[in-house]
Order: sequence, then structure tokens, then C-alpha cells
Amino acid sequence: SGEEQSPRLFQFHKDGFLVLEQFFSAEECDSMRRQIQRIVAEMEVPPHCRTAFSTREEEQLQAQGSSDYFLTSGDKIRFFFEKGVLDEKGNFLVPKERSISKIGHALHAHDPVFKQITHSPKVQELGRKLGLERPVVVQSMYIFKVQPQWQSFLAVTPHQDATFLHTEPLGRVVGFWIALEDATQENGCLWFIPGSHTNGIARRMVRAASGASTCVEFVGSEPAYDDKQFIPLPISKGGLILIHGEVVHKSELNSSESSRHAFTFHVMEAKGTTWSKENWLQPTPELPFPSLYT
Repeated sequence: SGEEQSPRLFQFHKDGFLVLEQFFSAEECDSMRRQIQRIVAEMEVPPHCRTAFSTREEEQLQAQGSSDYFLTSGDKIRFFFEKGVLDEKGNFLVPKERSISKIGHALHAHDPVFKQITHSPKVQELGRKLGLERPVVVQSMYIFKVQPQWQSFLAVTPHQDATFLHTEPLGRVVGFWIALEDATQENGCLWFIPGSHTNGIARRMVRAASGASTCVEFVGSEPAYDDKQFIPLPISKGGLILIHGEVVHKSELNSSESSRHAFTFHVMEAKGTTWSKENWLQPTPELPFPSLYT
């Protein structure tokens, strides 16, 4: 490709996102869905979801367990549940696979199917087209986006990924978002503000000082975005959306009968980049951020 940019790449830099339809095959999508069904079938309910509370102290212990579970999930495969789907003994009140909002944050490292997708030749080729010299994978998530009757996350409010994955300089993080089922306006497709990746970031989520009551805190605040600025990006099963780390995006609630499964991972250009020590997610001795290129 040399120095000249393809029209698509130009579009990505102009808008802050790029839709690539039919990037993965239906078979690849189905293999990810089947693998998640296996993972969910074998899942143990985490201990912090099982305690019956009575006292303030026990509630604080549970909240601490919950935040530790999140903060130490960067190098593991962990389960994050919708609200109200488990009773205090950790029994499911709804079908198991509809109780989970997402699974994160190291599917790309520990699961053979998701590892193969993340490092697939076409993803590596796309990284090279984007001009990434030393890309590393920082996190991955499987998102279920189920029907509203169990949804605590009715919608994903407008945000920028760099709020959670901060780098110096900015502009070094890109998200790869893969639709494992058709994503429509009815079932909660992504919406973007084109060109909103050029103004820096509005807020940061940082690790709270030890001893604080919460595990993370926000610095700055999200401005009120004008709904009319957002455009929907419906995409068919197998499609990929590239997401610039600073582009403002959201998803509305899933008002349909069908789920909207997606697999997403984030890549950072490690060359000349510092990963913030204040990010909730940190590389560990067990899992330094792996190179995208194999």
C-alpha cells in the first residue's frame, strides 16, 4: 500500500469508524457462538454473587469482591451478569445464557477459538493496512445484548473507548467490533458521531486510590451529546466495525425478540506509546499484552 491511503482508510480517519461488511464468514461467527455456549455451560457463578447480605459490612465485602473480580479480569475469562438475574444463593432466575451481559477480558489469550479469530490473517492484514507497526491486543469481550426484560444495561450511553483505555499520546487504540448476528436498529446496533474522534477525550476512568470505597473513579464528565448527531450503523452477521479510540459512540436498548451477540477486541499501537498506569486494565506477568502479529 506504501504511502498512499485507500479510500476506505481515508474514510476511517475522517469519520473515526469504518464498516467492513462480511469480514468474517457465517461459519466463523457460528464457531464463536458455539464456543461461548460451551464456556457458559461450564461457568461457575463467582463467589461474590452468592452471598446473602444482612449487614452493611457484608455488603461492603461483596462490593469489594465484585470490584476485585472486575479489576483482576484483564488476564482471565470472567463473567459479568445483568442485574437481578441471580438470587442471593447464586441460583439463576432466568436461563443461564440470558443472564450474562458480557464475558471478558482475555478470551483472545485463553480460548483457542477467540485467539484464532483475533490473530486471523485477515485481521493482521487489516492492522498492516492501518499502518500499525507494533500492535498489541489489550482486551477482548463477548457481548450478549439480550432482550430488555433482563437488561440492566438498557442502552450503552455515549462514550469514547479511550475513557477506559488511556494512552499517551492518544489515538493509539483501535477497537475491532464483530457482529456475530445481524445488528439492526431494533436489536441495538452501534451509533456514531462521525468526526468526533478529533477533539481529545471528555473523561477518564482511573483506578481509585487504595482504601477508597469504589475501585475506579471518573475524572471529567461526558458532555451532553446531541442525539441528532448520531448515525446508526446496522451491520450484517460477520461484519466488522473499526472503532477509533476517541470516536463517540453508543447503542440503544434491544427492543426486539432477538439477541445481538458481538465479539470485540482492542488493539494498541505499542510503538512510541505509554499505556496509562491509572487504567483499570493492566498487563500482568502472566499476560503481557500479546502482539497482534504472530
